Amino acid sequence: MCAAIGVFSFGLSLGFALGALLLASLLLHEVGHMTMATLLGVPVKEFGICLAGAYNRRAYARRRRDECLISISGPMMNLFLVVPLLFVPRIGSQAALCNLALFLFNLLPIPSSDGLRIVRNIWRSGESERMVPALDASGPR
Repeated sequence: MCAAIGVFSFGLSLGFALGALLLASLLLHEVGHMTMATLLGVPVKEFGICLAGAYNRRAYARRRRDECLISISGPMMNLFLVVPLLFVPRIGSQAALCNLALFLFNLLPIPSSDGLRIVRNIWRSGESERMVPALDASGPR
């Protein structure tokens, strides 16, 4: 899918390069989640890529705050990639724009998004300590 977007945008010669950068961006998004989970002591069980996109499976964090931190870390990775990608010749601005879109889209509170996980954990912060499961723990997005 990433290669198809690249080929459609830039033709065959640069399309696969853009597709590779988009794929790397998706994987780095998940690395952001995994890094924060590891720093917070939350075990990561699996990491991969499938037709639906990149994914990770992990245990639930013990605290809602930690779930929010893990959820925001993926989109933040995409935001941090924007400026360095601007320095990639010919396709960098397109890759940077895609990462900015990934950052914004993932923060929307829609099903299967990081934004929805954050909103659910914040809304339920006044309830009992029962943990709200993260959707990343159940499978690919």
